[in-house]
Amino acid sequence: MTVRALHRPTPQSAILVYVDYVTGLDNMMNTIPARQYRNNIAAFAKLNTLFKMPTVMLGEENDYYGTFLPEMATVTHDVRRYGRTQISGFVPEFRDWLKSTGRTDVVIGGISIDNCVLHTTLDLLRAGYNVFVVTDVSGTNSPLAEQTAFARLRDAGAVLCGWLSIATELAVDFASPYGDGLKALVFQHWPASTVGPVEDLSPDGHGMQPVPA
Repeated sequence: MTVRALHRPTPQSAILVYVDYVTGLDNMMNTIPARQYRNNIAAFAKLNTLFKMPTVMLGEENDYYGTFLPEMATVTHDVRRYGRTQISGFVPEFRDWLKSTGRTDVVIGGISIDNCVLHTTLDLLRAGYNVFVVTDVSGTNSPLAEQTAFARLRDAGAVLCGWLSIATELAVDFASPYGDGLKALVFQHWPASTVGPVEDLSPDGHGMQPVPA
């Protein structure tokens, strides 16, 4: 487990997977405050164009699940969609495509952490991939189910992270080619990830503040 946690994914070694960010499921997610959750999803979605990584979007296979959340509209770079009837999104077509890329790292988040995200991640781990599960974009409707899923994912070898930590790990440095995009992402979305009041302690008094309610 330690070796996986120390492994560093890169934009050249990883793919992104967005799981079931659809309107028919979103209203059941209550383990993360709603406003914070939607902000985090928007930030996570922007990793697609910031790092230009191949991406899989799962969802909209069944009409009763609704349509993709509006935050997903920014996911436009090298996107693949695979239909499925099974709970796990790691269907044979996805498996074959991922193998053909030669990439070994997967960054995944979605709805819900204790169901479709869990089973897709477990299947990816069984296939030998390094999987980074973005927890603060992957809620559910039960705190107990959420914590149980986190425990199983960690025990199975997944690396748990937040959207900010995976973004900064992929970019590495604000002076990298991704630096300007990372700065914009952090400025727009990191303050809104905060729950409760924020005090500005920066030397010039111009620190970032949460988006007003």
